Amino acid sequence: MPLVDSFLVDHTIMPAPSVRMAKLMKTPKGDTIQVWDLRFKKPNHGRLSDKGIHTFEHYFAGFMREHLNNPGVVEVIDISPMGCKTGFYMSLIGDAQGDNVAKCFELAIKDIASLDDNAKIPAANEYQCGSCDLHSLSDAKAIAKEILDKGIVVVKNEDIALAPEKLKDLA
Repeated sequence: MPLVDSFLVDHTIMPAPSVRMAKLMKTPKGDTIQVWDLRFKKPNHGRLSDKGIHTFEHYFAGFMREHLNNPGVVEVIDISPMGCKTGFYMSLIGDAQGDNVAKCFELAIKDIASLDDNAKIPAANEYQCGSCDLHSLSDAKAIAKEILDKGIVVVKNEDIALAPEKLKDLA
């Protein structure tokens, strides 16, 4: 079985919070698709809480689109939490640059951090959400505050790539 791209980088040296273009590809018609690793927590050193990551997801996708989408240049396709609960993957069509992704990431995080403590969580009801009782606005805001306190860096794949000999040892 071939390794997926995220298994080709060394998670022991991956910084967080960070943004990293995890994958770049072209559609058959020549459109650019980018997949971004939006890392909130250092791998194997912390996880996002279930309720926090879920509430974060409900806000984050909308705020990132507000800040990053640029008609004709960049359009966010999807933003989804990672199974390891250390961040999100964002897929988009177009050519987004790391510094701009980091800036928009920070703006979206600030939007979440500044939410009123009594804000209504979007779509947190049984009709629009598969786990409508699995939410915590305070957890989501705490995640945002932690990211803002640490600051976001841009990471390049080559800076954290697993060496080929290491990959052989791990196989």
